[in-house]
Amino acid sequence: MPLDSLVQLLLPYLPALARIGGVVATAPLFGSAVVPARVRAIIAVALTIGLFPTITAVSTTPLAGLAVSIFSEALLGIAIGGAMNLIFVGAQWSGELIAQQLGLSLAESFDPTSQSHGTVLGGAFSLLTMVVFLGINGHHALVRGIQSSFQSLPISSAINGASIVDLFARLLTAACGFALQLAAPVCITLLICDLAMGMVGRTVPQVGLMTAGITVRAIAGLLVLILAAALTSALLQNASINWMQVVTSAVPGLAGR
Repeated sequence: MPLDSLVQLLLPYLPALARIGGVVATAPLFGSAVVPARVRAIIAVALTIGLFPTITAVSTTPLAGLAVSIFSEALLGIAIGGAMNLIFVGAQWSGELIAQQLGLSLAESFDPTSQSHGTVLGGAFSLLTMVVFLGINGHHALVRGIQSSFQSLPISSAINGASIVDLFARLLTAACGFALQLAAPVCITLLICDLAMGMVGRTVPQVGLMTAGITVRAIAGLLVLILAAALTSALLQNASINWMQVVTSAVPGLAGR
C-alpha cells in the first residue's frame, strides 16, 4: 500500500489515538514514570489498532477541525486517566499520614513511580495498591473502560468542562476520605497510646515518658499496621473496583449539553 494511501487511511483515527494516548499517559500502571515514553506510545498505538472495530472514524476535512478534535480528545483522555489514578494518590496519602503520625516522615526516599520524594510507607502503600490493581485484573477493566468510552462518548463530541471539574472535585473528596479510612486503625491506636501515656504521666510523674513515648507509639503503630494488612488489602480491592466503575459510569455525563 502506498504511503499516501496509508496516511489517508489512518488520519481519521488520530483523534481516537489522542484519547487513548491521554489515558495511557496518566492512567494507573501504564502512566507510571518507570514506564518509558516509547513503551507507552507503543501501547497506545496497539490499543488503538485493537479497538478499530469499535471506533467510528471522523472526517479529515477540514484539517483545522481535525486538529481541534485531536486536542480535545487528548484532554479528555488525560482527564479520564487522571481520574482513575486518584485511587493510587489516595493510598499514597494514607501512607504519608501514617508515617507522619509514627514519626517516620523524616526518612524520605525517591519514588520512581511519581518522580518525587516521599516517605517509605507512602511508597509501600502505592506499590501495594498496584499489586492489588493487577490482582483484580484492573488493567483489563481499564482497557474495557477505554472501549466503553468510545460508545458512550463518541469522537468529536462536545465536552462539558464544568462536568469534568465537578467529577474531579468529587473524586478528590473521595480520595481524601479513602486515605483517612486506610489510616484510621493506626491513627486510633496512636490516640489511645497518647491517652494511656498521658494518664500514666499524670498518675506517676516520676516516669519519664517523653523519650519512651516515641518508641511505644512507633512499635504500637507498626504492629497495628502489620495486623491490619489483610484489612488494608481488602479495602484497596473494593475501592479499586468501585473507583473504576464510578469513573466509567461518569464518562457519559461529560458530554456537553
